[in-house]
Amino acid sequence: MKLPKIILDLFQNRSDLNKGFTLLEAVITISIVGILAAVVTPTYIETQAEAKLVMSEANASQLKQGIINLYLRGFMDGEFDVWPDEPVDNKMTHQWAAATVLYDGRTLNQLYSSSTIIYNPYGKPFLYYLLPETEDEEAGFRIDDPDTGVSLSFRP
Repeated sequence: MKLPKIILDLFQNRSDLNKGFTLLEAVITISIVGILAAVVTPTYIETQAEAKLVMSEANASQLKQGIINLYLRGFMDGEFDVWPDEPVDNKMTHQWAAATVLYDGRTLNQLYSSSTIIYNPYGKPFLYYLLPETEDEEAGFRIDDPDTGVSLSFRP
């Protein structure tokens, strides 16, 4: 069978007809990519989880520091019962923070530079609990992240 002149003109010599991947080359390439993906995926997922844990610790620490600063300001003003009231469901939501008025007339949101309460890395609110005074310790508070297990507390 003789090829038409147009096709012969496209391919000047026979070696041009043999360019491309063979099936074996394609299978080997796909296998290598699959092995690399299988090795890298667990590491990537673990790194993401670790990053969220660190972010949760940092966010909880910022929340804690804002309330500690409120306590210290109250202490300097001679006010000792300055802890924000617990939310009904213990969730530190934007609505709760905007509606909670502190002893000095500010809202809880105004304790933070962003003027808003910080959520955890999963976009959910932290939990806030008041800690009652005991024989050995003063009253204080605790901030928990149920998604990552981070828990920070403060008692003066």
